[in-house]
Amino acid sequence: MSAGEAPAEGAARARRDEVLGALVEAGEAGVSGEVLAERLGCSRAAVHRHVEAIRRAGTPVVGLAGGYRLGPEADPVVPALVAPRLAPPLAGPLEWLPTTGSTNDDVLARARDGAPEGLVIGADHQGAGRGRRGRQWITSPGDALLLSALLRPRVAPVDAGLLPIVAAVGVARAIGDAARIVWPNDILLGAHKVAGILCEMSADQEQVAWAVVGVGVNVRGAPALGDARWSAGSLAAAGDARRRPEVLADLLAGLGWAYRDWLDAGPSGVLAEFARRDALEGRGVTVLAGERRIEGTCAGLDELGRLRVRGALGEEALGAGEVTRVEGIGPGPG
Repeated sequence: MSAGEAPAEGAARARRDEVLGALVEAGEAGVSGEVLAERLGCSRAAVHRHVEAIRRAGTPVVGLAGGYRLGPEADPVVPALVAPRLAPPLAGPLEWLPTTGSTNDDVLARARDGAPEGLVIGADHQGAGRGRRGRQWITSPGDALLLSALLRPRVAPVDAGLLPIVAAVGVARAIGDAARIVWPNDILLGAHKVAGILCEMSADQEQVAWAVVGVGVNVRGAPALGDARWSAGSLAAAGDARRRPEVLADLLAGLGWAYRDWLDAGPSGVLAEFARRDALEGRGVTVLAGERRIEGTCAGLDELGRLRVRGALGEEALGAGEVTRVEGIGPGPG
């Protein structure tokens, strides 16, 4: 049950998840209402109400003679079926919502309440999802993976600046060998953006208290982006046939690998993989850093994860900023 959720609501959601799990496991053959009623210890009428709630949440369910099966386009995430594939440090608990405002906001609230590292909250749809500079990240229900993970790295705030790089490497690894990274938080397949990352954290002068890594991955479809830098793409359009639960498990494994490697072995391994996937190195770029506009040629990252840009006045290392133009990838706003 989620924080702030009434016990009755939590119980109803758990029952719906059980029904959804049974439908996923049954596949095309479907499952009878009688079997579902026995499994849940409730009436056939109660089963029907849960099925109707699943339909209202956006997952198509087809009625059969005496039973149900998922529609052919359905691709639901059922936490109980994904959880066995998870491992520390991102072993859950995993919660999945039909809709929410922002999964980052959901995890931020839980972080402040003392939730443990590894908590993951995802949703089929976000009404107030956001990226960098307040851009919206809104997709059609069921098309994307929209999730946020809670981390509690025992590092000094100065070292935590690498976390967006760590997250980008983990997400790119989960997407596949062809995934490329645009510093610090966009993942491309070819010239198309398929994923974005938003990291938020709280720290005192000595240590990070918590960090939230928000990730959006276009799995089945691509939304219109309020961002002139890239056109949107999806894993399916790139020929990746994985279903959303499989991509989710791979994503959390990739993030967990990059995070552990960073904490256990330092930044060298993560930076080396970033360099192999760097979409910017050697390309002309324009970067907005506050009110400044920097133009030059990207020369990779330094040991702190800062973007190195060689311009007319020499090389500069940028710890924050936004790449608004990349020569040879997207049109950008100039």
